[in-house]
Amino acid sequence: MPTIDLTFPNDINVSVQFNPTATTTNTKGADIIYFTPTILDGVHDTSTNIIELGPAIAINGNIITVYHDVGAQLPSPGDFIMFAKNRSANMSSLLGYFAKFRIRNNSTDKAEMYSISTEIIESSK
Repeated sequence: MPTIDLTFPNDINVSVQFNPTATTTNTKGADIIYFTPTILDGVHDTSTNIIELGPAIAINGNIITVYHDVGAQLPSPGDFIMFAKNRSANMSSLLGYFAKFRIRNNSTDKAEMYSISTEIIESSK
């Protein structure tokens, strides 16, 4: 499976997740990298489509290594790169029978909490 290294001039978003064993057919635990070609239209960059590149398999400093299909369209310098969380690994709800959390306020000023809520789904019975 071919790979491509995407090098960025700035820090990579800390929430990007990678999985060194991910492939284009098994992306579990890896974020999917997308890109969109940008076209200068006056003073605005516009895009016509979003292209899936593949799963992130490594992050080293400001470089993300991505698996991609043979013959896939690859990004060019200046294209907009983005990522999406893998839904099979990043559920929006808590799972299980219990959750424990701690809320701290390090301020010396008076603070008041208005509300706390969560959505919890029992993972098994």
